[in-house]
Amino acid sequence: MLRSAPALLILLTTLVGFVSVLSSWSAIEDRVKEYYAFFLLLQAGMLGVFMSLDFFLFYVFWEVMLVPMYFIIGVWGSARKLYAAIKFFLYTLMGSVLMLLGILVLYFNHYNQKGFYTFDITELMAMSVAPTMQMWVFWAFFVGFAIKVPMFPFHTWLPDAHTEAPTAGSVILAGVLLKMGTYGFVRFSLPLLPDASKDSRTVTAIAWLSIIGIIYGALVSLMQKDWKKLVAYSSVSHLGFCTLGIIALNPNGLAGSVIQQVNHGLSTGLLFLIVGIAYERRHTREIAEYGGLSNVMPVYSIIFCISMLASAGMPLLNGFIG
Repeated sequence: MLRSAPALLILLTTLVGFVSVLSSWSAIEDRVKEYYAFFLLLQAGMLGVFMSLDFFLFYVFWEVMLVPMYFIIGVWGSARKLYAAIKFFLYTLMGSVLMLLGILVLYFNHYNQKGFYTFDITELMAMSVAPTMQMWVFWAFFVGFAIKVPMFPFHTWLPDAHTEAPTAGSVILAGVLLKMGTYGFVRFSLPLLPDASKDSRTVTAIAWLSIIGIIYGALVSLMQKDWKKLVAYSSVSHLGFCTLGIIALNPNGLAGSVIQQVNHGLSTGLLFLIVGIAYERRHTREIAEYGGLSNVMPVYSIIFCISMLASAGMPLLNGFIG
């Protein structure tokens, strides 16, 4: 499952990206060329993250993705778009700086052992890292990946970014961007830093944060009056299951986590598309403003019901097995 994770996430990225472009067809009316240019740059950054076999390239693509998403939220977003865009940018940048420090520690450690500098991931995985150094690097990576997931308590940028982003931005944010954090844990933290990953303190801390995120996200979702914020907080809860599966450190946990990442991208992306369709017609996301949708939009209501049950994990739908 570790080997299949990049391929599954690349397929998810291409599918969700294509659907997001289609959803922008009538929604984006000003600065259209700039919007699609930023969107394609964002797509290139996300695919580069999942394809990179070099740590330097991985970090460059990780940062490249940040800029177009900032502009997509800040230019084409809703009323509080600048606040949400700046918050997203600062949170992600802070995590990226710590992750870069961890990468540089591995880079210089490889030189001390092998006598040459390299960012090649296969080379770095072949070297030995002292347990104390592993722990420091693990937590540097953890902050960068946890902000992107986002894990509790690093989640506060997510509801604002989701709520203020245009529909396609919310779809790509929920469908793909959040998975970059869980991908980082699966692809780098576990295989590169096995001793730190298996440490009982690490497992206990991440497991508790995941469980708190699951319960907190679910409870806050129940209190929301804004349709988009409800789906956004449900993502915090769902991604908690993904990180809990990863830190279980067994084949079933990892397989369930990767499957849940893909299925969450599909079902939550569909929910944001559904919210976007209603918002473009009514220009409100207040749940109280909607009622009896099945009478006037029967097909829409059936699709909404299926995607909602899939997100809830109903048996026979895609959200259940993970």
